[in-house]
Amino acid sequence: MQAPYTDPPAPSGPLPDSAAETADPPARAAPGAASPPPPPRRWAVGLLGALHAPLFAWAALSLPFRPWTLFALITAALALLHAATAVLSLLPHPLAPRAFRLTSLVSLGYLAFLSYGLLSSAVYVASLNRGLGAGIAAALLAVWGVVALLTLPFACWGVASTGGLAPLRRRSSPRAALAALSALAVLAALALLFRHRTAKADVLPVPGGAPSGTGAALREALSSFDELPAAPAKAPPLMTTAPAACAAPPAPGRPTLVVTHLARANERGRAGVATRCLQPPPGEDAAAALRGALADALRGPLKIDVVSAVQPLGSPGPGLVGLSLRPGLDGLCLADRCLMPWQLIAIDAFNTNAPLAGVPDFRFGVDLAVLRRALGEPEPPGGPAGAGAEERALRSGLLRIETLSYTVDRAGALHLLSRIGEPGVELTDATVQQAAAAAQRYILGAQRKDGMFRYIVDPFTGRASFDGFSIARQAGTTLALCELGAGAEGGPAPPELRTTVQRSLALLAKLERRSGDGGPVGALFYPPDSRGTIANLNPTALSLVAFLSCRDVLGDTPEARAAHDALIGRLARMVLATQRDDGGFAPQLDLARVAPVLGPTQLYEGGQSVLALALLEDLAARDPAPELPPAAEVRAAVDRAMDYYANRYWDHFASDFVYMEENWHCLAARAALGRHRRDDYERFCLDYVAFKSRLVLDEDSEVAPDLVGGYGFGNVLPPHNTATAGFGEALAAAMAVKAARGEDLARDRALMERVLGFLVRQQWSPATCFACSRDVIVEGGFSESMASPRIRIDYVQHAWAALGHGGRMLGLLPGRSAPVAGPL
Repeated sequence: MQAPYTDPPAPSGPLPDSAAETADPPARAAPGAASPPPPPRRWAVGLLGALHAPLFAWAALSLPFRPWTLFALITAALALLHAATAVLSLLPHPLAPRAFRLTSLVSLGYLAFLSYGLLSSAVYVASLNRGLGAGIAAALLAVWGVVALLTLPFACWGVASTGGLAPLRRRSSPRAALAALSALAVLAALALLFRHRTAKADVLPVPGGAPSGTGAALREALSSFDELPAAPAKAPPLMTTAPAACAAPPAPGRPTLVVTHLARANERGRAGVATRCLQPPPGEDAAAALRGALADALRGPLKIDVVSAVQPLGSPGPGLVGLSLRPGLDGLCLADRCLMPWQLIAIDAFNTNAPLAGVPDFRFGVDLAVLRRALGEPEPPGGPAGAGAEERALRSGLLRIETLSYTVDRAGALHLLSRIGEPGVELTDATVQQAAAAAQRYILGAQRKDGMFRYIVDPFTGRASFDGFSIARQAGTTLALCELGAGAEGGPAPPELRTTVQRSLALLAKLERRSGDGGPVGALFYPPDSRGTIANLNPTALSLVAFLSCRDVLGDTPEARAAHDALIGRLARMVLATQRDDGGFAPQLDLARVAPVLGPTQLYEGGQSVLALALLEDLAARDPAPELPPAAEVRAAVDRAMDYYANRYWDHFASDFVYMEENWHCLAARAALGRHRRDDYERFCLDYVAFKSRLVLDEDSEVAPDLVGGYGFGNVLPPHNTATAGFGEALAAAMAVKAARGEDLARDRALMERVLGFLVRQQWSPATCFACSRDVIVEGGFSESMASPRIRIDYVQHAWAALGHGGRMLGLLPGRSAPVAGPL
């Protein structure tokens, strides 16, 4: 008796659409023989192949940031097999079943290849970062799931419908197959163990014998700091991008300290920046070597980096070379030239890698070609831009170094740093008040005379830019000044703050364009002379919030407070005119026709519109004026909007799992506590904050201690300060709502303490600003993240808002964040 499908028989005709299309009726199967599976439908195979081919071709061409990687070659081969299967199946052609089977078997191999690659990368990154973090683990699992969905069903169908595994069963015994699988499993486990080991750095001796004793040893070595000559008042900061030149590369058994300090640059007494790499011989105390090195230093800021571990730079895996250095924690050496972690932050090295060729703005991690040039190599492997360079060649000779980072301030106090933050800062009423006051000083000092706030600042170079001006961010910054800087419990605003607010509001007022010929509806445009009549809702709604919130800051008399009431009324009518029948808002308004322009809405503008109308309702009810819309009309609009966002906006399956950025709805719910409460709208805010709280890193997240309280996805990508601050703003508003509802705040208070603790550690301070430019104000600002240095005005605004409102809810700052709550 012949066993069926020991080898797929050569087809006598094209792949049929169904069993009924075969030319001859199938012969009766022999007794006891398995019935052959029905042949697959050729059109279904062809269609799936035609869908898979371009997907895998795109992945091969776009996902690797370098051409001709192993991943690209294998993925391109799979794309060609899918294309061939599609063509042969749709023609049809006698070779179609064989092509289908071959593509299916290769798909299974491709899934195994990618599974091992992802698992190997996960092990490496997890070992390198001392805990992978749930977010990165979930991301890798999601990537694997997408690939499995594209390969596994197709492959199983193809193998089962073209003979199954009968050929393998005949040619090998179960014991041999089991032994082969066991051997593969052992080899994979050994390979993963090796990957885990390659991520571990070799430890170097440090002062004090261990990292826990290094600080004390350095303090003892700096005992004569006060005896050093004082640095001149106009001494430069310790900013340098030059690599430290060591006698030899850092290596196990070789203590290495890199010291950056001020020294006399010439006979006129001017100071310059000097960097020294200290490598005392074995047996000599490194702290004593530090004392000797400072003999020609000036008394001023001092930066000390103690190299604590070193390893040849490894590769996390295909496409993940950008993660080979931990952002802000690792430095890099090429032979005897070394860049410290803070220097890599200063040149924004951790945001230079563009892993997706088709998305150049998507950047994270390091670009090794850029770093080799920064280390003094004139032309890295692969040419000036590193194009086409093999990853192994780019990694050749590079050493990853771990450091213990310290700075000494002008008073001689030693501070332990982590990245560009100070992990030793604790959350107290004093530290929160200092942080809030510093943020306010930064914003006040960032305004020029025409009212515009400085948009972006590089803290190391001092380069500042007003480009990229945004009406919404100008308005949001003004809102923070009026909410948090105007004096506690209704006291008068300080003169400097009042002047800053008046300038900003005057700038916003100049951007208004009215409907028709001086009509009753107005909207804000930038640039003011831009053509067109289509106004966006977002800038007008948030500017309306600013004008309403700053009304009491403008002066002590009713006339001063009402200075912008006519403008407030016109902007309010613009927001009301964009409201749809269902209560939501159109994203734009045609001023010529005063008609909403329907379309997809932008993030934030819905919550900002509800907040604007809630504030307007309160003003129109307690201080009605002919310039303002009637209070009853505004109240009805607020109610329709709250009903829409609470009951229909997120009324779908995904709302049980994820929310988008809805911070402003919580701010609106808080603002409405005094006059317009709705249970469902308040519940929408509380549900949103409950979801977002799951992404705040805590002590159980297995992350580095300085990341606790940040809003992010684990150790690999540092939390962004703005995302953390935005959550802090929403949490503070939700706490006010919960307090009004009589709900328990114990868990929220603990969560807020973690968030604010993270923010106070990330703020630029005198201790962390040892290399900051003195051309602009930096202290009090907030960078994008602890590994990306640029400061943007809205980063500071949101961080200050979180510190201010969150600090008030915790009783660390005076003042109230919410009106006295009315009945629900």
